[in-house]
Amino acid sequence: MDIHQIPYHLRNTVEYLDCPIYIGLDGDRCQPPANLALGDTLMVLGLLRNQGRPVRLFMQPGAARELVESHPLVRELVLEPDGGPRIQALPVARFGRAVTWVSAATLRLPQGVRPVDQVRANPILAHSLHYGLENTDDRPSVFVDPARPVRLAGLLARQRPTLVVYPLHGDRADSLWQDREWWIELLRRLRPGFHLVAVGAPDYGELTPEVDICLPSDHPDSTLLDLAWLLGRAAGFVGREGGLSHLATAVNPRRVLIWDSMASYRFWAGAGGHHLLFSNPYTFRYPQTCRLDRTQLRSMLAKLSARIEDDPALAQADWQDRAQALAGGEEQMTRMVLIWREMEEERRAMAAWRDDPEQRRRINAQSLDFAQGAVWGRLAAGENWVVPVFP
Repeated sequence: MDIHQIPYHLRNTVEYLDCPIYIGLDGDRCQPPANLALGDTLMVLGLLRNQGRPVRLFMQPGAARELVESHPLVRELVLEPDGGPRIQALPVARFGRAVTWVSAATLRLPQGVRPVDQVRANPILAHSLHYGLENTDDRPSVFVDPARPVRLAGLLARQRPTLVVYPLHGDRADSLWQDREWWIELLRRLRPGFHLVAVGAPDYGELTPEVDICLPSDHPDSTLLDLAWLLGRAAGFVGREGGLSHLATAVNPRRVLIWDSMASYRFWAGAGGHHLLFSNPYTFRYPQTCRLDRTQLRSMLAKLSARIEDDPALAQADWQDRAQALAGGEEQMTRMVLIWREMEEERRAMAAWRDDPEQRRRINAQSLDFAQGAVWGRLAAGENWVVPVFP
């Protein structure tokens, strides 16, 4: 069959996912890399749950310290990182961030031919398979002591089911998609049936009148354990991808998540929930369109020219030495360049509909109807919405 005869939603020939392995796990020692964000920290706890034995955890958890110390499988928290898999920080953008890193170790997950929104894993699953664990549950893990004082009980309404919403990411102004008008319309549709509690930002501005309660991120009762308690008792959660969405995944199966990056979705979503994907980089469904020869890699290397010019030795080095210094080798350099290319493709794919008023109107109507139906429980389990491709 000619590729153009295959429906768009089935045009997926991704053969495998290369998942980075960056959490060291050896008996009673767990050694993640330094400076993990909340989502990564929750993945570490999910991995410990799957192993099922208490460990010494070598990490600096930052704001997530209370979550880490309260977990029954963290026997001892050692605040100084110690070893773990080697990772390489790289000055390229990924998922709207200015810097990313790649791991020297990867797990290759074979993929069957299926719709693009079903090709996904997450670090808990990848690491559990890498370490040969019997339990491969891919949900993050959080423990909330039942005897903990309930400080957010007053946010749960009696007249309507409480829905926790996380509409905008306050710390990610460079995200590919943050549409306040879309969120205002969705909140207006949901409010008659739900008591809406907004979390995750210090101030939601014009979104504030559309919800019943705003819980500012700097509120003393807005600790991560308090939020985990609230999320676990709410009727559901709807919000964008981020640390709080992973926290919701740990405690509540009724969730609707919004993604502005297909690449981020593939490596973080895991199973369960309903998902809306606003980026659909069509060419990256086909491995054959993403292969790079050495000439292409060398030309892409110009994106890192500033770092090369600052290092005289690197400026004089041959290709292999540059690839080794910048990314740990040619294979790692190839993966890094593909990360950059996919990010650029995602931006182009989103601009194709976002900058066209008529297409934007159609996309907003479709996505809002889907989100509303998912929150109300009208959709089948596992059903997602993906922005259409405009050839």
